[in-house]
Amino acid sequence: MGKTGLLFKLGSKLNDDWEAYQQKENTPEAIAFQNGLKDTLGMYKELAEYQDPEAILKAEQIALIQEKEFANSAEMVNSIKPGLTQLDEARQSLELVHDSEAYHKAASTYAGKRKQGGLPLDGFRKFIKSHQARLTNRLKADGSHEEKNILRQRKANLKVANEAYIKLQKKALGMGNAKGMVMTR
Repeated sequence: MGKTGLLFKLGSKLNDDWEAYQQKENTPEAIAFQNGLKDTLGMYKELAEYQDPEAILKAEQIALIQEKEFANSAEMVNSIKPGLTQLDEARQSLELVHDSEAYHKAASTYAGKRKQGGLPLDGFRKFIKSHQARLTNRLKADGSHEEKNILRQRKANLKVANEAYIKLQKKALGMGNAKGMVMTR
């Protein structure tokens, strides 16, 4: 078969594959899956309303463990493993920030380049940045509208967690909060 015949056959095969994919997506199981994702999205939105960094970290841990379990490529597993390690580091930073004296000592060890607005870019904030990048990369891959909405909401939740964490950092370091909240040491 010549190049032209092969290209024609490939185009026809891609068409057949797309039609089969569309049929698969309209099965009762696929429809139930997509509807279930809408419920999951609602739960992620509700979680954001609590503005609780610890709860958001736990939700991400649950998601990462599940994603690792069902990963279909070594590349995906190799992205998730460091995410779980960073999540543990984030949890340690979150615990430490509640001890003002200890956090103040730890913060003093950060060089100026590892601070933003006078606040350390510690394990918590590094996890947020890295994990948002992981989720952004996943948004670039194939997935349904509902799946991508969940990824977007998870990113939004990380932003909420980061904002709440920055308030905790400011409180631990005795810095005033721009929203009228006076922090004491």
